[in-house]
Amino acid sequence: MLTKEQINKGFAECIHCSQHVLMEWADKLGYDRDKAARIAAPFGGGMFRGDTCGAVSGAMIAIGMKYGHCKPGDTEGNAAMMGKVDAFQKEFIARNGSTICRELVGHDFSKEGELQKAKENGKLFEICPKLVQSSLEILDKMM
Repeated sequence: MLTKEQINKGFAECIHCSQHVLMEWADKLGYDRDKAARIAAPFGGGMFRGDTCGAVSGAMIAIGMKYGHCKPGDTEGNAAMMGKVDAFQKEFIARNGSTICRELVGHDFSKEGELQKAKENGKLFEICPKLVQSSLEILDKMM
Protein backbone atom coordinates (compact mmCIF):
# COMPACT_ATOMS: atom_id res chain seq x y z
CA MET A 1 0.00 0.00 0.00
CA LEU A 2 1.27 3.43 -0.88
CA THR A 3 1.99 5.65 2.10
CA LYS A 4 0.78 9.21 2.49
CA GLU A 5 4.39 10.34 2.07
CA GLN A 6 4.82 8.39 -1.19
CA ILE A 7 1.57 9.79 -2.55
CA ASN A 8 2.46 13.37 -1.62
CA LYS A 9 5.93 12.93 -3.14
CA GLY A 10 4.16 11.84 -6.32
CA PHE A 11 1.93 14.93 -6.18
CA ALA A 12 5.05 17.11 -5.94
CA GLU A 13 6.31 15.33 -9.08
CA CYS A 14 3.02 15.85 -10.99
CA ILE A 15 1.66 12.32 -10.43
CA HIS A 16 -2.09 12.58 -9.95
CA CYS A 17 -4.45 10.47 -7.81
CA SER A 18 -5.70 8.65 -10.89
CA GLN A 19 -2.15 7.73 -11.87
CA HIS A 20 -1.21 6.52 -8.39
CA VAL A 21 -4.16 4.12 -8.33
CA LEU A 22 -3.82 2.81 -11.86
CA MET A 23 -0.04 2.41 -11.71
CA GLU A 24 -0.39 0.26 -8.58
CA TRP A 25 -2.93 -1.95 -10.30
CA ALA A 26 -1.13 -2.03 -13.63
CA ASP A 27 1.67 -3.90 -11.89
CA LYS A 28 -0.76 -6.37 -10.33
CA LEU A 29 -2.60 -6.98 -13.60
CA GLY A 30 0.49 -7.32 -15.76
CA TYR A 31 0.16 -4.03 -17.64
CA ASP A 32 2.94 -1.56 -18.35
CA ARG A 33 3.21 1.00 -15.54
CA ASP A 34 4.28 3.88 -17.80
CA LYS A 35 1.41 3.31 -20.21
CA ALA A 36 -0.99 3.14 -17.28
CA ALA A 37 0.32 6.50 -16.05
CA ARG A 38 -0.31 8.02 -19.47
CA ILE A 39 -3.83 6.58 -19.69
CA ALA A 40 -4.77 7.86 -16.22
CA ALA A 41 -3.08 11.28 -16.52
CA PRO A 42 -6.14 13.26 -17.74
CA PHE A 43 -8.29 12.13 -14.81
CA GLY A 44 -6.47 13.94 -11.97
CA GLY A 45 -8.35 16.58 -10.00
CA GLY A 46 -11.67 15.30 -11.28
CA MET A 47 -10.45 15.76 -14.84
CA PHE A 48 -9.09 19.09 -13.61
CA ARG A 49 -12.65 20.31 -13.14
CA GLY A 50 -13.51 18.87 -9.73
CA ASP A 51 -15.72 16.18 -11.28
CA THR A 52 -15.24 12.45 -10.54
CA CYS A 53 -12.34 12.01 -8.11
CA GLY A 54 -9.14 10.92 -9.85
CA ALA A 55 -8.67 8.08 -7.36
CA VAL A 56 -12.09 6.78 -8.40
CA SER A 57 -11.32 7.22 -12.11
CA GLY A 58 -8.06 5.31 -11.72
CA ALA A 59 -9.96 2.53 -9.99
CA MET A 60 -12.59 2.45 -12.76
CA ILE A 61 -9.86 2.00 -15.36
CA ALA A 62 -8.30 -0.79 -13.25
CA ILE A 63 -11.68 -2.51 -13.01
CA GLY A 64 -11.99 -2.25 -16.77
CA MET A 65 -8.51 -3.70 -17.24
CA LYS A 66 -9.54 -6.79 -15.26
CA TYR A 67 -13.28 -7.14 -15.84
CA GLY A 68 -14.01 -5.05 -18.93
CA HIS A 69 -15.67 -6.80 -21.83
CA CYS A 70 -14.46 -6.32 -25.38
CA LYS A 71 -16.64 -8.53 -27.56
CA PRO A 72 -19.89 -7.20 -29.03
CA GLY A 73 -22.89 -8.83 -27.40
CA ASP A 74 -21.05 -9.87 -24.22
CA THR A 75 -23.96 -9.01 -21.96
CA GLU A 76 -22.72 -11.36 -19.23
CA GLY A 77 -19.27 -9.74 -19.16
CA ASN A 78 -20.82 -6.30 -19.25
CA ALA A 79 -23.12 -7.13 -16.33
CA ALA A 80 -20.21 -8.51 -14.29
CA MET A 81 -18.13 -5.39 -14.93
CA MET A 82 -21.06 -3.10 -14.09
CA GLY A 83 -21.50 -4.98 -10.81
CA LYS A 84 -17.85 -4.31 -9.91
CA VAL A 85 -18.23 -0.63 -10.81
CA ASP A 86 -21.35 -0.34 -8.67
CA ALA A 87 -19.78 -2.17 -5.72
CA PHE A 88 -16.68 0.02 -5.86
CA GLN A 89 -18.66 3.26 -5.98
CA LYS A 90 -20.96 2.24 -3.14
CA GLU A 91 -18.00 1.34 -0.92
CA PHE A 92 -16.09 4.52 -1.83
CA ILE A 93 -19.13 6.68 -1.03
CA ALA A 94 -19.72 4.81 2.24
CA ARG A 95 -16.12 5.53 3.27
CA ASN A 96 -15.70 9.05 1.89
CA GLY A 97 -19.16 10.55 1.38
CA SER A 98 -18.94 11.23 -2.36
CA THR A 99 -17.11 10.38 -5.58
CA ILE A 100 -16.98 14.04 -6.65
CA CYS A 101 -13.59 15.71 -6.24
CA ARG A 102 -14.83 19.24 -5.44
CA GLU A 103 -17.12 17.82 -2.74
CA LEU A 104 -14.34 15.71 -1.24
CA VAL A 105 -11.61 18.36 -1.29
CA GLY A 106 -13.74 21.49 -1.06
CA HIS A 107 -12.14 23.10 -4.11
CA ASP A 108 -13.27 23.33 -7.73
CA PHE A 109 -10.08 22.91 -9.74
CA SER A 110 -11.73 24.35 -12.86
CA LYS A 111 -11.58 27.76 -11.18
CA GLU A 112 -8.38 29.74 -11.35
CA GLY A 113 -6.34 29.61 -8.15
CA GLU A 114 -8.29 26.78 -6.51
CA LEU A 115 -5.54 24.19 -6.94
CA GLN A 116 -3.06 26.58 -5.36
CA LYS A 117 -5.47 27.23 -2.47
CA ALA A 118 -5.88 23.48 -1.90
CA LYS A 119 -2.10 23.15 -1.75
CA GLU A 120 -1.65 26.15 0.56
CA ASN A 121 -4.34 25.13 3.04
CA GLY A 122 -3.06 21.55 3.05
CA LYS A 123 -6.27 19.90 1.85
CA LEU A 124 -4.60 18.46 -1.25
CA PHE A 125 -1.85 16.83 0.82
CA GLU A 126 -4.16 15.67 3.63
CA ILE A 127 -7.37 14.57 1.90
CA CYS A 128 -6.16 13.28 -1.47
CA PRO A 129 -3.71 10.67 -0.13
CA LYS A 130 -6.53 9.21 1.95
CA LEU A 131 -8.70 8.96 -1.17
CA VAL A 132 -5.93 7.18 -3.07
CA GLN A 133 -5.47 4.77 -0.16
CA SER A 134 -9.22 4.24 0.12
CA SER A 135 -9.44 3.37 -3.58
CA LEU A 136 -6.52 0.97 -3.32
CA GLU A 137 -7.98 -0.73 -0.24
CA ILE A 138 -11.35 -1.21 -1.96
CA LEU A 139 -9.68 -2.59 -5.07
CA ASP A 140 -7.54 -4.93 -2.96
CA LYS A 141 -10.71 -6.29 -1.36
CA MET A 142 -12.79 -6.67 -4.51
CA MET A 143 -10.33 -7.64 -7.20
